[in-house]
Parts: sequence; C-alpha cells; structure tokens
Amino acid sequence: MMALTHAIISTAGTSLILTTNDPIHLALAIAGSQLPDLDTSTSAIGQILFPISNWIENRFPHRSVTHSLIATIFISLLSAPLYFYFDWKTWLCLPLGHLLSCFSDVFTKQGVQLFWPHPAWCISVSNPHKRLQTGGPGEYWVLAIATALLVFALNLSSSGGPTAFVGNSLGLRSNALEIYQQNSAANHIYAEISGTFSSDSTRADGKYFIIAMDGTEFVIHSKAGIFKTGTNIISDRLTAEIGKSASSSVQSLEFDEEEFALAPVSNASIFINGTLTLDEPDLIKIPSNPKQLETVKLSGEQINFTYCPLENASVLLKGQIVTGAVEAKIFSPKPEL
Repeated sequence: MMALTHAIISTAGTSLILTTNDPIHLALAIAGSQLPDLDTSTSAIGQILFPISNWIENRFPHRSVTHSLIATIFISLLSAPLYFYFDWKTWLCLPLGHLLSCFSDVFTKQGVQLFWPHPAWCISVSNPHKRLQTGGPGEYWVLAIATALLVFALNLSSSGGPTAFVGNSLGLRSNALEIYQQNSAANHIYAEISGTFSSDSTRADGKYFIIAMDGTEFVIHSKAGIFKTGTNIISDRLTAEIGKSASSSVQSLEFDEEEFALAPVSNASIFINGTLTLDEPDLIKIPSNPKQLETVKLSGEQINFTYCPLENASVLLKGQIVTGAVEAKIFSPKPEL
C-alpha cells in the first residue's frame, strides 16, 4: 500500500479505538504506520532512515520482520517512556499505528509474515486477483473509505466518544454537562447553542466557550460578551464539543488598601470572581448590556465581580485603592472565539 493509505488507515483506527483527536496522538499513529516499510530503502521512511532500512533490507525479505507482531511488541517497549512522561494513550499510539498498518497489508497481493519468524504469509483471500494492488483502483477506494472514517472518528472524539456523540446528536443537556465535567480540566469545552436571548427574543445561535458550570447551566463566552444559559440565553438545543488541550486553574488574590493588579499570563484568558471595597466608588461607571450576564455590580463602596474578564476589571479599577479578595480563573492557552 501507499504511505498515504497506511497513514490514513492508522490515524482513523487510532482515533476510533482510543477516542482521540489529539494532534500528538495522531502524529504518533502516522509515524507508526510508516515503520513497517523500514525493510525497504525505496520507501519514504526507508530513504529518511537509509542506514537502518539498508541494513534490514540486506538481511530480511520485504514484509517479514518489520511487518510482524514481534516488531509491534518491540516498538511498544521502545516507546515505553511515553507512558511515564505522558499517559497510556500517548504510549499506545505508536505501536497501534504500526499494527494497523501491518494488518492493512494483509489485503495486498503479497500479504505479510505477521507471525514472523514463522514463515507463513498472512493473506486476506486465496484469489490473488481479489487482493489489493499498490496504487491500483482498489487501493484508492480503500483510501477514500479510510478518509471518511477518519473524519467520522475525529468528529466522534471531539464529541467525547460514542455515548457522548449519541447524546449530542439528540441534544441532551445532561450529556453536555457530563462532557464538561469529564473533560474541562484538560481541554477547552465549547457549547453549540440554538436558542434566543431572553431580553429581546432575538436569535443567539452560535458557538460559545464554556467558562464554568453553574448547577445545570453554563457561564459562556463569545466575542459579543459573557452570558449564562437559562438567564441570558434560552436554549432550544445545547451540545458540547471538546476543543484543544488546555489547562485551567484558579488563583486567589488578596488586596489590603492597594492598587488592583494581577501579574500578566501569556496567551491566557482570565476571569475574576469576588468582592472588593473601593476608596472612590463614585468614579466607577459600569456599562450596561441587557443581553449579557451582569459581571460587575456596585453596591455602596463594594464592587462584585462574576466571571468578569480581567481586562474589563482592570479598566474599571484603574487608579482605585482596593481591599478584599478575589479569585482569578485562568485558561491557558486562550480559547478560540
């Protein structure tokens, strides 16, 4: 098979089996898919690693030792450090990509010695005319099907797996809550909403970044501002989508008659919660937007923040001497809006 076909089959299979769309996982699966062809110096991987491929080529037949289960086990052992430095999924991607690539070659004319050093050749069908020829029409059909499976697998993994995919398809709110609870610590989570703004009944359809879960509702963010489902947006349908790998943390900040300041965090979105006492509350002018969540409230000398973007809070508190404590929820890297 062509290197591209091996790469697509192994990536699609790895994404489906491990329910992942992590770029690192997919890259490792692609790398693993090319390793069987190290036994020939004319392959892409063989040319890149010519000294190794030339050594193997001069000692073993094509599609023998490097296409075997022993090779898969050997790759599993070599990639063991990935288990300790990352996780079991990252470790498994390289040997899994190799195994899927070897298995796909079973359907070609020559087959593979999957159980090497046993000399038996594993071939899909006895009739050679029904086997795949490298670069032939049959392989291009396989490539097209594998590409479709890859697209499906990536959509499936971004939805949180088979159960979550079904739940998202049905638009179940409980499914969105579960996806957020299980994945928000390590990924950006987005809400795809079909609904209306409660203030004027105009459409609020779109994709929003989920800042937090509040009971069975979400505090969400878009370029237009901060909103809360059930309060600012009445959703007819809400599904959750897993985004890129990210970290979220909460930092506590205390002020004792000092200026409001937070050390900058590169490529991060920061939201402020808490109450501060101001020295000059009369200077505070809070903009109002009935469509959005009220992220800032002023009551006497106290100002209360509810998931207020740091940049907004910094503008409001410029020149103020404050006392009190707030929490900063930090998302890194900054989510795409």
